[in-house]
Amino acid sequence: MSHEEQYFQAFTATSAAYITGLGIQGLRVLEDPEEGLYLEDVTSFIQLSGVIQGGVILTVDHSLAGALARKFMLEEITEEEAAQYGVEVVAEISNVISGNALTDRDEHDIFLGAPLVIVTKKAELRSKFSNFFVSRFQTDSGNFYCIYIPSQNKSELARILAI
Repeated sequence: MSHEEQYFQAFTATSAAYITGLGIQGLRVLEDPEEGLYLEDVTSFIQLSGVIQGGVILTVDHSLAGALARKFMLEEITEEEAAQYGVEVVAEISNVISGNALTDRDEHDIFLGAPLVIVTKKAELRSKFSNFFVSRFQTDSGNFYCIYIPSQNKSELARILAI
């Protein structure tokens, strides 16, 4: 198994465990659709370097982003506040998940960038050069996807998002 596959499996497992650990109920794995790959409403991208060149994406729909914000915050928050904080919470959660996915590695050979947050509707991911790794999940609160994008060259990551 490649470093990319190992890390993506750890990222996916950590994502599912973290989100259910926050109290989000009804986690189910979704099958891959035949059509293209689209981002959900709130997306966090973290660039990876070292033995892996590429990036990981955690993308969630608005309803799940709000639910995550309500679970993540220490104090009770309103629906309006949950919608407002949802973007920041998704970025923070993706950062925690990305780091936690490294904890079982013996080598310290993968380095994480800072989260880049994208808020959009139905942005398509596409690339001529890369094969994405994708795991799709549904919860009672909404959907989320984990995506790994390998990169053969540094400029490719900037071209992958096609809105």
